[in-house]
Amino acid sequence: MDEPTNHLDIQSKEMLEEAVKHFEGTVLAVSHDRYFLRQIATRVIDVKEGDFKTYEGDYQYFLESNDEAAEKEQRFAEKEAQIAKGNIKAKSKMSKAEKMKLKKDKARNFGGAGATKKAKNAGRWK
Repeated sequence: MDEPTNHLDIQSKEMLEEAVKHFEGTVLAVSHDRYFLRQIATRVIDVKEGDFKTYEGDYQYFLESNDEAAEKEQRFAEKEAQIAKGNIKAKSKMSKAEKMKLKKDKARNFGGAGATKKAKNAGRWK
């Protein structure tokens, strides 16, 4: 499964976790959802630069056995804590200057005296 918990609500994630736990076959899950991995993993395969290493155990065992992964997990947890406290805000992909330029361009293109009614209303239908 590739990112199986993306776009799922909590109830759906819980149902998926239960289904995977009770499935008697093999499930290969690729996910960034650490909570989900903690719930379902019984073996972790770390793929890096064309090579892989297998960790027989759950996700916590993988973290304890792999210093680099544990450090990443710690940084991730610290960043999540800062976001929760409100110390970090999500960055916009567009700078304020770029947004202003885009707004001015739209006004010039659609708000000019020579613009037709259709052109003036074009933004409403996007």
